[in-house]
Formats: sequence, C-alpha cells, structure tokens
Amino acid sequence: MEEKNKQLSGKNRKVLGAVIVAAALGIGVLVLSLFIEKIPNGYVGVVYSPNGGVQKETLGQGWHLVGLFDKVTKYPVRMQTVNYSDIEVATSDGKNVTIDFAYNYNIQPDKVVDVFNKFGPVEVSEIEASYLRTRLWDAGRKAIAKYSVIDTYGEKSSEAAVNVQKLFAEDINSLGFTVDNLTLGVPKPDKSTQAAIDKRVEAAQELERKQIELKIAKAEAEKKQIEAKGISDYNEIIKKSISKEVIQNKWIEKWDGKMPKATGSNQLIEIPIGEGSDSQ
Repeated sequence: MEEKNKQLSGKNRKVLGAVIVAAALGIGVLVLSLFIEKIPNGYVGVVYSPNGGVQKETLGQGWHLVGLFDKVTKYPVRMQTVNYSDIEVATSDGKNVTIDFAYNYNIQPDKVVDVFNKFGPVEVSEIEASYLRTRLWDAGRKAIAKYSVIDTYGEKSSEAAVNVQKLFAEDINSLGFTVDNLTLGVPKPDKSTQAAIDKRVEAAQELERKQIELKIAKAEAEKKQIEAKGISDYNEIIKKSISKEVIQNKWIEKWDGKMPKATGSNQLIEIPIGEGSDSQ
C-alpha cells in the first residue's frame, strides 16, 4: 500500500508540474503579447508613449516589439474606399438635393505623424466619419452651387464630380490625405424639386419630338422638290429631243401605205412633212 501511495504521489507531482509549466507558458505568451504589435499590410503605425510622447519613427507592416505602455495607432497608406450617403447640398437654382459620394484616399506615409498630432489616438474610421465627411460636404456645397439641378442629372454631373474632388483634395492635402476617383450618385431631390424636374424633362422631350417632326417634314419636302425637279428636267429633255423630223418619221412609221380618202369637200389629208413643204 505504501508503495502504491508513493507511485500516486509521483504521478501527481508530474501532473502538477505539467500544469505549472503550461500556466507559465500561457502567462509568458500573454505577457509577451503586451509587447508585440502587428501592423497589417498597407498600413503604418504611429507609436505614442505616455512618457516619451509620439515617436518619429513609424512601424511598417509586420510584427514589432513595443513598450509595455506604448500605444500604436494604425493609418492606411494604400488606397481606401469611403462611401457617404445623403449629403445635402444646394444647386445654383436654389434647389436642395441629397447626393451620395464615393471616393478613394490614402495617407502619405511621411505625414501619418502629423495626422496623429492633429487627431490624436483615434481610429481612422472616426476621422472618415467626422473630419473627412465635413470637408467633403463643404467641397460639395461649393462645387454643386455652380450647377443647376438639371445639370447634376445630365452631362455635367461628371464635371461637377471633378470639381468636388479638386476642392476636396486641395483642402485636405496639407494634412497628408490624397484623394482619387471621386464619384457622385444620382441626386435625390425633394418632392417640389422633383416635380419641377419632371416638367422640364417633359418639355425637353416635347421640344425634341417637335424638332424631329420638323426635320422629317423638311426632308419630305426636299424629297418632293427633288422629285418634281427631276420630272420637270425629264420633260424638258423629252421636249428638246422631239423635232419636227422625228414627228414626221413617227407618222410615216405608223402609216399603212394607203392614201387617205377625200372628204366631202374633196380635200385630202396632208402628211405633215414640215413647214414650207407643198401640199399633195
């Protein structure tokens, strides 16, 4: 019995030792994770320490050892796509419309520290939802104000998007933001504006229909004029081609060779052989 108890004690000590080792490894990994920071592909990290402030050297993609109390804020240096819905702006004719915007942007790698100094340790998504959205609204307000509500629906919508992007990019470029490929969604007007748009579209369609009808009528008239001129020219050609000799020849071709009989007044029918000819 005593031997058996000794064997059990030995096994227990081994199990306990394994548990202690596993716990130590777990604690070690946990503690180590506090000193490791992963930077995803396409991002850089700005390191901030309560004691040393913002470090000038940024962290590239990969795994990095950092201080226990260091905080790392990640910023995208490759293109990111942002979509904003229902940003309200006014057109040159005083109509209020809401427009969806989409654009790509990235932060210049050498400017991420400046971005951190301005906004602090906040996620880039917060900057997109607040600062960038406000600056885009301001650029959209200034650019769209140069176009009528009809222009924003038609061919000038692309031109308006270019102008919005230009103003937006110039506004935030000093902070290190680069903007590309900004697009405008289809404007969404209020009811009264939509009614006015519908009327203008109907009027434009009616005008286009009348212009088409006018072109068709003009084409038909020109066709008839050409046909009439062709007939007139043909008749003139025929008229000029028929001489007295031709008429006489045609008469002879149809003559059966018989002399015409005398009429009651004893006169004969003459063959038309031309002026100056003697009657037979």
